[in-house]
Amino acid sequence: MKLLLRTTLITSFLITQSMSAVYAEETDQQQIQALQQKLEELQDQINALSDNPASAMHADDSLTLSGFFDITLHTTDNSETPFDPGALELDIVYDKAKHFAISSALVWTEDAAEVGVAFLDYHIYDHNIPVRGNLYEDPGFHLQLGRFDIPFANDYNYFAAPDRPSITAPLTTDRILDGGLNGDGLRMYGATTSGIEYTLFWTNSLMTDNGSGLGSRIGYSSKQNFTIGVSTIHDMDSRMHSRSRHLALDMALRVGIAELSIEAIELDNESIMTLGDGTPTGPADESGYHVSLLVDINPIELFLRYEEWKPDYSAIADPDDPVNGFNVAKLERLTLASKFILDEYLHFKIEYYNYLGTETAEPDFEDRKLSVQMVASF
Repeated sequence: MKLLLRTTLITSFLITQSMSAVYAEETDQQQIQALQQKLEELQDQINALSDNPASAMHADDSLTLSGFFDITLHTTDNSETPFDPGALELDIVYDKAKHFAISSALVWTEDAAEVGVAFLDYHIYDHNIPVRGNLYEDPGFHLQLGRFDIPFANDYNYFAAPDRPSITAPLTTDRILDGGLNGDGLRMYGATTSGIEYTLFWTNSLMTDNGSGLGSRIGYSSKQNFTIGVSTIHDMDSRMHSRSRHLALDMALRVGIAELSIEAIELDNESIMTLGDGTPTGPADESGYHVSLLVDINPIELFLRYEEWKPDYSAIADPDDPVNGFNVAKLERLTLASKFILDEYLHFKIEYYNYLGTETAEPDFEDRKLSVQMVASF
């Protein structure tokens, strides 16, 4: 009996030790597997840091700083030097809260420094808060208060030098929109998942020093391949009386590496254009359009634009002469440009334009020009 009991105890001990050994072996194996998994995750993080150290460093940072500067060399120019230093811009986006963000663009030029953009943004559904450029990249809703670029027609997407495929802006922007519209006020915009794009804004007057402006743009975008939009601006004096109306139609079609863009703008003005002595020269109305073709063969972009500008008046006042003025007439221009993208921070452009025999009597008018530009982003 004692022998049987001793044998049973020994057998139980051996079984227990064997099970403990097996369990310990399984536990060690699980720990090894967990450690290997953690090492693999750490290696992935190291690889991400090596590929893009800036994004990895600021992955959890709510403050984003970026900007650019440019310099242009002109073969012919009215200035005393062939070099144009362009602008230095610093863009700041602070997106800390769930639904609120602050965006601003500080701009330094050769003559002055100014706040180009500064607004408080309330948003839902998306956190894309562009300082400049395309507003409708992601579906969402935004309400903004402050200073911002006016999303009128489609050239507002290219106000910043890094975004523009050419060096010069189209005539519709330069002459009808005074180089691009920017105002202080209230803006609401958004995009739906079905492709509808909309904007409504109320600002100070975009054309003069007093009054206000009310405008909108509504469009449709189909998977970034086709976009069409209609834009309006209604300018009013301090008594809310109408002074002018802008109407624009824009359209873009993207097929493969090519993009065709069309923009047409009409200005209907209540005033009459006069010389310095009050002599009328016609209604202060203008119209224009441009057709552009962009071919992207990375790292090179090829650009072609044909455009027209037509005033309903025949002359403009000379600020230095109270009686005489400068004759103006319909303009046509052809622009050829090429953009070489060295990397995401540096690119070069070369551009040639020709007014095809049309001209005005303005003292700074140049019927043709060849320019080279460097744009550096950071």
